[in-house]
Amino acid sequence: MKNNIIIFTTFREASSSYSLNRVVVDQLKMFIAHGYNVKVIVAQGFKANCKETWYLRPEVELIEIADVVVQNEISAYEREKNFDQDVQLLTDELRQIIKNGDVIIAHDIFYQPAAIKHNLAIRNILPELPEVRILNWVHSASVPFILAQERGGGVRYLDLVQKPLPQAFHIAFNPYSIPRVASWFGAELANVKYVPHPHDFTEFFHPLAKDITEKLELLQTDIVCMYPCRLDRGKQPHLVLEIMNQVKQSGRTIRLIIADFSSRGGDKVVYRQEMKNMALDFGWAENELTFLSEFDMPENDLREEVPHQVISNLFELTNVFILPSRSETYSLVAQEAAMKRNLLILNFDFPPLRSIYGEEARYFKFSSNIDVNIGQEYHKETGMETTETNYTDRIQYMRAIANYICYCQEHTRILAMFNKLKKTKNLSYVFRHHIEPLLFADKKYNV
Repeated sequence: MKNNIIIFTTFREASSSYSLNRVVVDQLKMFIAHGYNVKVIVAQGFKANCKETWYLRPEVELIEIADVVVQNEISAYEREKNFDQDVQLLTDELRQIIKNGDVIIAHDIFYQPAAIKHNLAIRNILPELPEVRILNWVHSASVPFILAQERGGGVRYLDLVQKPLPQAFHIAFNPYSIPRVASWFGAELANVKYVPHPHDFTEFFHPLAKDITEKLELLQTDIVCMYPCRLDRGKQPHLVLEIMNQVKQSGRTIRLIIADFSSRGGDKVVYRQEMKNMALDFGWAENELTFLSEFDMPENDLREEVPHQVISNLFELTNVFILPSRSETYSLVAQEAAMKRNLLILNFDFPPLRSIYGEEARYFKFSSNIDVNIGQEYHKETGMETTETNYTDRIQYMRAIANYICYCQEHTRILAMFNKLKKTKNLSYVFRHHIEPLLFADKKYNV
């Protein structure tokens, strides 16, 4: 493992509105989650102003260096009397910090006019450290040539930007820009790597929702469904199992979460076990079906209820909601799932749902406690009011629903985009697939 990871910034403070700061915070989250300790170089005074707790974690060592005068106008440096002294001061301080470094992630150090002194200082040291790897994060979109014209740097600034960095990978945030970034820094195309910005999907989640997300690997799963309900047989969660099993048979990865509140006794316990047996018969893995009443969280008793924030958070990561219930007055959970942009699969045999949710939901027949075929006079006489749907081929019917769910996930633009970003732009994926390989590339920088 590369044990000496150094993130090099010129930060004086950690402003939440500064996008570059948010990028560094996400990097800290990724490195810490994957077992790395990290050093972060900042300007003197940063610690006193820091309110971002990720910089204060025990896995992070903040190292302050001289807070030298910086300029946004390149030509302004020509009027500085202490320019060379500042560069030498930074050189001496950085030499002690990075002499044992394995990887240095430099944020706009080799590009920004405001970091010219830091740029020169680290270049003074790199010949002494041939084994250190530089990952040059380039956050700005302005072409250096235009920047030099606008800010008075001319040829000298361009020569500095394009001075070879043989130990560096230059990072582009979109594949299209790889040749552009290579031309900016005079680098070979092979030494410019695409690393997308990740998104912390659970940043504002309840701690329990974070834990569920991580343990069930929800961000890595194709189709996630949650059904909050008591385990009354009229809610028919076993039908959701049958449908999700057909989704699984299509080759997609699945998770089914049943938030089974107030279901601690009587037939509810029997019904829960029946569904667990169904999942075993289907050949499901342990984490593919989860009853939250049994989720292993000693400090949280979820047998009676799950905090509403947890339900709300998890609905942000699910992408289909299936409601086969035989009787509802409204279904608040269906509405909440829809508000979180879940595909709605509702019960056609229960007409009130159709009157509430209209044509925007998709309906399939799951039986109900309303007779949809016989008039009201008949109900008054018999007191009976049910619709019982019998399937000619039950498996094929559930497979048809599953096929519709899978089709929508891939052909409804908002669902397809969400599913793509959830799986490929989460913190863990970006780290494992884009950043960590660069830490271990061989001396020829092949990955």
